[in-house]
Order: sequence, then C-alpha cells, then structure tokens
Amino acid sequence: MTDDAHRREARRRIKARTVELLALPDDAVVMVSELQCTEPGCPPVETVVAVLAQSSPRRQVKIHKPVGDVSDDDLAAAFAGRHAH
Repeated sequence: MTDDAHRREARRRIKARTVELLALPDDAVVMVSELQCTEPGCPPVETVVAVLAQSSPRRQVKIHKPVGDVSDDDLAAAFAGRHAH
C-alpha cells in the first residue's frame, strides 16, 4: 500500500470511529486532516479532526501524531479533553 493509500485508509478509519465514538447523527460531517507545523513549539505533524453537525456545536481536536499513527485510544482521549500524544 502506498503512503497516500495508507493515509486515506487511516482517515476513513478515524472518521468511522469518530461517528461511533460520538454517536453522531446522519447529517454530521467529519473532516480529518494531517498538518505540518513549522512554528516554534508546535509538533512537526498533527492530525486535526473536526465535526460539523446541524444539531450540535462544531467540535475540533488535535492529536500530535501523523494520521496513520492515531489509535482509537488517542481519538477517545482527545474528544474526552485529555491530551493524546
């Protein structure tokens, strides 16, 4: 599997797990991005998960890992408000 294919599969897994974890409604949109940061004190790569739904406020979490390294535990911790590094 290529790196791009691996990242696409990881994003799909994170989206599906987010829907399950948060019991999101059908109208919810989950966006998963892997970002590189060059600012001082910023992790070199982080995964950002944003949730948009008409029935609830926008939610966004950052996990200081590449998208392919994000585990279900990391995701649960991030949405629970605990740091996931």
